[in-house]
Amino acid sequence: MSLIESAEAFARAKNADIDFCKSIVFRLKSIGVNDEQILCCAFLCYANSSFDEIHARFGREIATVVTSISKDFSLPRQRQEEQYIKQLQDAPWESILIKLCEISATLKILKDSELSKTKRGKILKQNIHHLNVLKKKISENKDRTPGIERLLDGANETLIHFKQRPIKF
Repeated sequence: MSLIESAEAFARAKNADIDFCKSIVFRLKSIGVNDEQILCCAFLCYANSSFDEIHARFGREIATVVTSISKDFSLPRQRQEEQYIKQLQDAPWESILIKLCEISATLKILKDSELSKTKRGKILKQNIHHLNVLKKKISENKDRTPGIERLLDGANETLIHFKQRPIKF
């Protein structure tokens, strides 16, 4: 079993939304990311597993990337978001790419969803906030991943669809 297949099976066993994970992997591949470890991390980010559990099965490097973009649900809700923002600011580029693809996938789902206007607005606001947190790192590193422009353009098209200001990267 390949590393990616193993990560997908692990995520499936942890009740992760495999279709959502696959859409993130698809986006990563569409911007030119073919590194097996990064694609593996896209599945593991949604497996609700500890650093130790991922480290034991997939190694330190993968566990570090995964935990850099995973919320710590053991913290109180207010502290969770503060900690998460700090993690995103300190995350390696590979993690930023995964998070960006997750945001892109989420925005696509929102555009096609029948969620209430309130729920959709809350999710949209959170994703815009995360994009703004990542904006500086994306701007500094986007030349490293040539296909990223299409992803950013798509995110901005969705923001415009929801009558939000596009984000300049």
